[in-house]
Amino acid sequence: MVTNLAYFYETSRKVRGGKWVWVKDSNGEPRGNVLLGGTILNPNKGFGHLWAAQLVQYTPAQGCLIFRSFAVKQATSAATDTTIYLNGDGYSDAPEVGMMLMVAPNAANGTGQSAKVTAVEYDSVNERFKVTIDTALGSLTAGAILVEASGNSASASASVLVPNPNTFIEADRDLLPTEGYGLENANYSISTVYNKQAWIARMQPLPDYVLAKNRSYIDGIFWI
Repeated sequence: MVTNLAYFYETSRKVRGGKWVWVKDSNGEPRGNVLLGGTILNPNKGFGHLWAAQLVQYTPAQGCLIFRSFAVKQATSAATDTTIYLNGDGYSDAPEVGMMLMVAPNAANGTGQSAKVTAVEYDSVNERFKVTIDTALGSLTAGAILVEASGNSASASASVLVPNPNTFIEADRDLLPTEGYGLENANYSISTVYNKQAWIARMQPLPDYVLAKNRSYIDGIFWI
């Protein structure tokens, strides 16, 4: 017996935004390629998305760490709050249950309090994520930047998971889950690019320790 089977589906035409991000040059657009690439060491557990110009830490023979950053949408009312609101406007990343978050330090080797995400709700009307964490991160002002922290449990002396973002994701990509749905041993391999320029205003939120890497001498452009 022969069975002909076709399967079609559509993804959203609008994924929390949509943006042009690359600086275009009429003389052509140079870039360097990380040809071998590596396995993503911090993949999404569920459905995810990588943005064009999202930063990645590439370490030869080790793998790739996606740099995720989150802008605070609404200031906390108290330093003990364990419910926080993050931007969901298509520039900040989407938080996920199980992620470890911390306030971005000023230096790549800085430390601080971390917390584990225990619940996430997306509010499309207000373009924000309501995020529950297991440990308060102190008083957060609107616009403050959170990043992924190292470790698997809350710590008062956590370090950032991605201290050295050094390459770009070149184009938007949807990601399938790596856990659940009967999946086992799922992994992503990725090749990234460098020697490109992106408009900072259209990138993910960039904390001070990342902006310090900027090689561009033109205000508003990020170049690695």
